[in-house]
Amino acid sequence: MSAAELIWRSRCRARLELWKRRRDWPSRAQVADSAHSAYRFPAVHAPQCLEPIVRQADGQLDGRTVALGQTFSSVETDWHLDPQSGLRSPLRFGPLLNYRDAHLVGNVRNTWELNRHQHLTVAALAFALTGEDRYATYVRCQLESWLHQNPFPLGVNWSSPLELGLRLISWVWISRFLAGSGEREELFGKHGHMWPAIYRHQWMIANLHSVGSSANNHLIGEMAGLFVAAVEWPFFAESPSWTRLAYGMLSAESERQYYPSGLNREQAFGYHLFTTELLVLAGIEGERAGRPFGEDYRGRLRRAVTAAIALVGPGGLLPAYGDSDDGVAIGLPGSSHVLGRLSAVVTDWLGGVAGAIPPSVESQMAASILLSGVLAAPRTTGAADSPGAAARTHAFADAGLFVMASRDRDVELNCLADAGELGYLSIAAHGHADALSFTLAAGEEQLLIDPGTYTYHFDPEARAYFRGTRAHNTITIDGRDQSQSGGPFLWTRKARTTVDEWEQTEQGAVLSASHDGYTRLADPLWHARTLRLKRGHLTVDDFLAGHAPHDVEWRLHMAPHCEVQLGERTCEIVGCSHRLSIQLDEALEWSLHVADAQGGWYSRSFNRRQPATTLVGKARLALPARLHHELRVSG
Repeated sequence: MSAAELIWRSRCRARLELWKRRRDWPSRAQVADSAHSAYRFPAVHAPQCLEPIVRQADGQLDGRTVALGQTFSSVETDWHLDPQSGLRSPLRFGPLLNYRDAHLVGNVRNTWELNRHQHLTVAALAFALTGEDRYATYVRCQLESWLHQNPFPLGVNWSSPLELGLRLISWVWISRFLAGSGEREELFGKHGHMWPAIYRHQWMIANLHSVGSSANNHLIGEMAGLFVAAVEWPFFAESPSWTRLAYGMLSAESERQYYPSGLNREQAFGYHLFTTELLVLAGIEGERAGRPFGEDYRGRLRRAVTAAIALVGPGGLLPAYGDSDDGVAIGLPGSSHVLGRLSAVVTDWLGGVAGAIPPSVESQMAASILLSGVLAAPRTTGAADSPGAAARTHAFADAGLFVMASRDRDVELNCLADAGELGYLSIAAHGHADALSFTLAAGEEQLLIDPGTYTYHFDPEARAYFRGTRAHNTITIDGRDQSQSGGPFLWTRKARTTVDEWEQTEQGAVLSASHDGYTRLADPLWHARTLRLKRGHLTVDDFLAGHAPHDVEWRLHMAPHCEVQLGERTCEIVGCSHRLSIQLDEALEWSLHVADAQGGWYSRSFNRRQPATTLVGKARLALPARLHHELRVSG
């Protein structure tokens, strides 16, 4: 952090200490009566989508809500309980509550997931689709329960402006979906129960939004929630100023937080999707409210979705670099992943999305709901065509991400290589120490993986492992990460990566790059790596430049479904449809690790991990040294 930011944070802390002693707060100045939303729910003709929505809503009515792999009781909902730890966060002054302390609040991400009210958006949607009052009654009871248990500004649900922004988005759509019900009038009518909380949410975001080194996806989420609520409910004296604040910041951050190529600077694919969907929601609401964002903003959204699609492997395999906590911007049906929904929405709204994902019925329904009343672009014919292997090879040079594709007979190999920055801003909060790592898929089958994220604050050791160098397909020196960690969301020294060569060939691609992460050691060294992909063959050549001996670990992480057999100088990886054979460098001693302290873990989604296999080659090598490995894929 800069000196100026440290001074600002000290002043902010002092202000919050004063607020903590306050007993009175500015009362809301409501300058206009609430009115029914101009939004009109579209005619939806997708009966195959109704059943899963109703099933999810019925589960809530039956007393069971599942999110992030956790089961929450929705009979008498405890809005402060983390079911994973069994801990209930205390009802203290929210902005100063230490939600990072797992001993105090448990796994706060679980608590916040329920309090985003995205599950209630689905229940309200069930009412809109079926007209059955029981869903609307349930939503009203849940929101009134939330108001009762969360007095302003007490508790963990008032501690993060991002959570306030996401909750506002949910409330806007809940209000729209409950149109025509008596429950909507009780909650959002002229004398509705929700207005004090709606005002406080916007007031707190405007006063406590993220700045400086923490102004990453959080700031976009905060401003998206503020903007969506302010233009939908312009009933307060501050509504015009809130709209201007959010509009200006969203316009600036849509440029600041993205590379010109369209990829998000946090170097985390999950957050690329999260922030892009937030910006899309805000953009749509701007159109609907007559406060549209400029063409530059819309163009950045098109590039962001197009870039994400270019990173997707055959059969819809999603990349997993950097952090992901499975967060979404809105509780709506989509497809098997948010990108399918984004592709459908942005293609219908703006057009011009190259290689758009063929829209599922769910995604088309979501686009119809989100874009109701908004002028949409005609869908471009052929936009959903699936690109071939040659088209899949792509260099995002500004982000340092390279898609290498090659076809051998009927098998397409897809290698995603990372030679980019660690992350965004000075703390690079959501980046992983994964310089020069890569993943490999054969056809629609992932063979070599990025193990994922798993957790944030709840398990410090697991957090350190999953974001560290050992959890990636690269080289670790002296047991240390390439970049130096100062906490679960802080890197104090960041490895810098340089790309020396990128060449796309008729039969594949070549990438050569290096990083300086280990020049900080007493005996400094550089790591350079060249990846050559040609037909069904990938070679990995590493060069360690230095003068003294170092402990070297060369690592590969296999998909959990793979069977792995280690020979004297070979490793055979057998998947469901493909086999990967690796010729191992004889300078290293090789071992396999499954679910132990050395590796062997995979996290498909947040809060969940499962055993996998990690191949580790170790040796103490005199430098300079070269390592050579050959990987061949067969059907």
